[in-house]
Amino acid sequence: MIMNKDFPYYLSNFLKDYLKIERNFSYNTIRSYKQVFQSLLDFLVNVKGFKINEVTFETVTQTIVVEFLEYLENTKNNSIRTRNQRLAAIKSFYQYCAIDEIDNIGNINKVLSIKVKKYQKEIQEFLTEEEIEKIFNSIDTTTKIGRRDLLMLVLLYDTAARASEIIKLKLSDIHLEEKYIILTGKGNKKRIVSIMEHTKLLLINYLKENYVTDGYIFTESATYEMVRYVFKKINKVIPNKNITPHVFRRTRATHLFDKGINIIYIQELLGHASIITTQEYAKVITKRKFEAIEKATSSLNNEMLKDWNDDQDLLNQLLSL
Repeated sequence: MIMNKDFPYYLSNFLKDYLKIERNFSYNTIRSYKQVFQSLLDFLVNVKGFKINEVTFETVTQTIVVEFLEYLENTKNNSIRTRNQRLAAIKSFYQYCAIDEIDNIGNINKVLSIKVKKYQKEIQEFLTEEEIEKIFNSIDTTTKIGRRDLLMLVLLYDTAARASEIIKLKLSDIHLEEKYIILTGKGNKKRIVSIMEHTKLLLINYLKENYVTDGYIFTESATYEMVRYVFKKINKVIPNKNITPHVFRRTRATHLFDKGINIIYIQELLGHASIITTQEYAKVITKRKFEAIEKATSSLNNEMLKDWNDDQDLLNQLLSL
């Protein structure tokens, strides 16, 4: 059956209009969606032998999509988590098309019925307070670049922000007197985050030194390449861990949870839409505490534990309970 509107038509509208205008997704989120469908089209053309004009809802079936997911995992060595993220993007597109593509609703529903693949989630790594301090102290603040790098790292930790949120930070987002900043997160959602006194002082000095009077505070130097460069340096300070901006974010949340801060407040700080996501950070510290208790318990020497059989009076009392 020949359709009036083809797969590419819907895909173009989905990426250009729906995600950007109706959903108000950020540039980075839309770019991630584009990468998913670039991978899918590459698979269809170069692996399955499709011609571009053969890519339709009738041909891109449930079986083909599952084969694509298996290809990502087994040939491209994508993790199961990445595989599931790619599936979520594809389902989002098919859900978008479902209303108009009544003639192909059967194939669309079959794709929407594909289940995510279960996997064992690993407890994510985080840094200790001593390691955070060691990283901050390693920055050479005698140079202008060093002072910039320190401010960026302190902001990432203090606010538990994503790297993209710090890069997009504008002077108008900073409220030094009230000691808070406004972060723009996923979907261009804004949230207010308090900053500590030392962060405020670093900001004041940086803004003065760099004559920032408007626009982005990190100006043209604030790129993802700059962030990667800074984290490449600090990974040499703590060589046994793979430290990324997200590790800083996770670390801040974990430290706050460890200090008894309500998980609802941590959810607001992180900008999570669901508390389930935030609870993953709680699992980290809970597991660490359990391991510490288990280690302390197992280190006790059996000879230090009194054998109840040697204390007949105590044994009789216990048996009589």
